[in-house]
Amino acid sequence: MAAASSHTEDQSLYAALGVGPTASEDDIRRAYRALATSLHPDKTQDPERRDDAAQLFTIIQEAYEVLSNPDKRDIYDVYGKEGLAAGLELGERVKNKDDLRKEWEQFRERQETARIDSQVNYRGAYIFRADASALVKPYSKVASRIPELTTVYMTSGVDIPVDTRDWGVLAADQDIVHLGGLVNVRKNVGGGSFLAGYKRVYSDYTTLDVNAAVGLKSLFSVSSGVQLSPHAQANLTATWQPDEGVGLQLVTTRQLSKTLQGEYSWVIGPETAAGMSLGITRRMEKLLLTGRVEVGAVTGFVGRVARRMGEKTTARAGVRLGPASAEVDVGGQRTLSELATGGLSIVTGPQGIVLKLRYNRAGHMFEFPILLSPLLDWNILAAAYCLPPLLYYVGKEWVVGPLARGIQSRRLRLRQQEEAATIRAALAQAAAAAQLLGPVAERRAQREASQDGLVIALALYGASSEVEAEAARRISLSSSAATEQETEATSPRREPAVGVVESTADEQESGMGPGGSQEPPVPVAANPELEERPPSPVADVTVAVQYLVEAGKAVFHKGYTKAGLIGFCDPAPGTEKTLLVLFSYRGRCFRATLADTEGGILPARGDVARDGDEAAFIAAAPARWR
Repeated sequence: MAAASSHTEDQSLYAALGVGPTASEDDIRRAYRALATSLHPDKTQDPERRDDAAQLFTIIQEAYEVLSNPDKRDIYDVYGKEGLAAGLELGERVKNKDDLRKEWEQFRERQETARIDSQVNYRGAYIFRADASALVKPYSKVASRIPELTTVYMTSGVDIPVDTRDWGVLAADQDIVHLGGLVNVRKNVGGGSFLAGYKRVYSDYTTLDVNAAVGLKSLFSVSSGVQLSPHAQANLTATWQPDEGVGLQLVTTRQLSKTLQGEYSWVIGPETAAGMSLGITRRMEKLLLTGRVEVGAVTGFVGRVARRMGEKTTARAGVRLGPASAEVDVGGQRTLSELATGGLSIVTGPQGIVLKLRYNRAGHMFEFPILLSPLLDWNILAAAYCLPPLLYYVGKEWVVGPLARGIQSRRLRLRQQEEAATIRAALAQAAAAAQLLGPVAERRAQREASQDGLVIALALYGASSEVEAEAARRISLSSSAATEQETEATSPRREPAVGVVESTADEQESGMGPGGSQEPPVPVAANPELEERPPSPVADVTVAVQYLVEAGKAVFHKGYTKAGLIGFCDPAPGTEKTLLVLFSYRGRCFRATLADTEGGILPARGDVARDGDEAAFIAAAPARWR
């Protein structure tokens, strides 16, 4: 079975045994013995299933050999299967396993960040300021209402790595040459500058930067950064400008605690920029707080707060207070992809009411500040705060949402076609596991039904966008089959015509016989007609979930994908996946939805099934397991 190898390469060993990452040795031993009873080739009565049982048994045996060995388990917990394959050792236990795992994850994140940075070493910022006040509130019927582009600011540059490790005494760990340009135009008046710089990183955490700009704003600067201690660093910058003269700036930062960082800045010159500032930043899991007090050429207080509202959405707010003015900035940001983010904010201050649209992608920032009103107009301010979220919601639900779902569906179908052979092999492996686990799952279902306990009616795992639709299709098929059976029971029995198959292709593919009877899933590849179609992005895991039921509950552990559970597979590679479970408990009908790596316990995670057909389907589950 081809899928077996890929299964062991990609899936969690904890998932193979169905235990959590914190499971004790007794839990691991108990889970292994239970699975071995069903999957051991010598205990498989059907000769045709012995090869399938042997491959599945190899998976759980590998998992048990690693997790039952404390040293191997520690290596696996920290470094994964790569560490086991490389023969890594943890060495002396100066740090505990959690610290080592955290360091390894941080190392992997740094590797990924470095990989992305290496692909986007060309960076830039592009700001286009527009005045739309005449459009929002016309001054007169004669004046033009077309928004006017008032300011254009663009800067871009490229970082060029230079290998100097073989330069002898001039060698350094890392050298980077920076080349770029700057353009600033306001009301058709402006100019540009050419930027060039050189950065050197030494092995003792010391850096040296030399930068120069020639053109609209000429300057020369030298900056040096030093890591004073594991928790403190300092940076000294000297600048020279033809009109301003020499300037000097000292910046020191210190990590005050695990979540708190302080920064002190002292600008000695030039006189137009001289001053001091003291800042505090606190970073928590979902909250970022920043405050800074400034005294000198610029005096005031700056405070910002950012809170993560979801996996991809962040809300932001900021305030800037000065001796004679105040500015408030409220907005949000959303992650669009691995390299792109989009944001919107409303700024109210001395310049009036400004709507800022922001888009970042691969190191390039595009910002569009749009002046809505030069004065504080409460009607415009209320509209500025209310209309953008409303337009975003309407566009997301009625325009972007349907388009995105359509694109995602087409991409899913295309990927299903490209990886059809792999997916079919995985589905076949899951089907084989379901048939091997079937007798135990059936006994557990019957025992739960006799005790009015937890009985699984249907469990589907796959693409989040398709799971609900597939469940509705299964329920509809079951309802139609039940109606046909009632009709046949009240009408004379007729023999089927020669060559007519009583169960439909949909029923064969879904693993449900006539009348919605729950049978072990049949591999899609067994039907030549279905072989031509892309495999379903949803897998029937009813038997596998019922097998997990013990003492009236089923436990799903967090931290790993459910595709690694025995009897599961990944029917939709590269997409977000969900597990949907319909079940009965204590005479009531429930449904539960769990994300791919989310933990949960059934029946505690269940919600009461409200749909009539769905409730009827669930209520009939105990009879289908007999």
